[in-house]
Amino acid sequence: MIDPKLKDKVVIVTGANHGIGAATAIAFAKQEAKVFINYFRPSAEAQGCLTEEQAHNATEPGRAYYYKMQTQSADEVVKAINDFGGICYAWEADLSGPDNIPKLFDKAREELGQVDILVNNAAYGKCDTFIPPEELNEKEPFVDVFPIAAISASSHDEHFSVNSRAVALMMAEYAKRFVSRKARLGRIINISSDGAFAHPSAVSYGASKYATESYTRAAATELGPYGITVNVISPGAVQTGWIKPELEKQINESYPLKRMGKPEDIANAIIFLASEQANWITGQVLYVGGGNRM
Repeated sequence: MIDPKLKDKVVIVTGANHGIGAATAIAFAKQEAKVFINYFRPSAEAQGCLTEEQAHNATEPGRAYYYKMQTQSADEVVKAINDFGGICYAWEADLSGPDNIPKLFDKAREELGQVDILVNNAAYGKCDTFIPPEELNEKEPFVDVFPIAAISASSHDEHFSVNSRAVALMMAEYAKRFVSRKARLGRIINISSDGAFAHPSAVSYGASKYATESYTRAAATELGPYGITVNVISPGAVQTGWIKPELEKQINESYPLKRMGKPEDIANAIIFLASEQANWITGQVLYVGGGNRM
């Protein structure tokens, strides 16, 4: 049996109230790591012109159901971990606010100790495009349900503040604390998207994720001498509540492995990159998408 040597390691997982983040928190806890969850709940209206009632009543994957998942607390994840004897704490904070980043590390240290592993999973995503507004009236919504708007200063900044700037500042805060205490064997795992290279209909989301990939390679080079590996997981389509059943069938047929992803698929890859077995892997983008991108 392979031992990833994660027992008693302290892990921060951001964006962990649902989906990939929640699955990752649970996976670390099952390896007897100590987990600190960060999450943030935007209003359903702010995320997609939905009412809270529409999100609350949604039962089938799609736009409303996805926002329902995004706006839930982390209580269920913490309870699930505590129920099997794991250790987990949670703190809600918006990482687009730079002042929250050192506070997050302080809270994790107070509850669990110094952070050994950082998983930057939190993300902001709304559909924007270079197509002029007057042309958009003729276009179908993204995956049939998500509205698309022309790119603007605000759509750009909202994406980059979470998907790029927050990740960079989280890595810098982690590195400062890690190096100051002369620790060794650190791990940073950032979550991107296999559409990051170019993401039509979600241009700011894709670009902000691609920026994180660049930050990752730079950090891997600079932090390697201190014993920190820095890598990226680039998921394909993962059912976190946003993909309608009819689209899921299409994706299942188009992917070489004939199914779309589950949050646990990504969590398993994250555990590997955090493990002892991945101690000579750094600066890499690992595509985890059933063969969607090779």
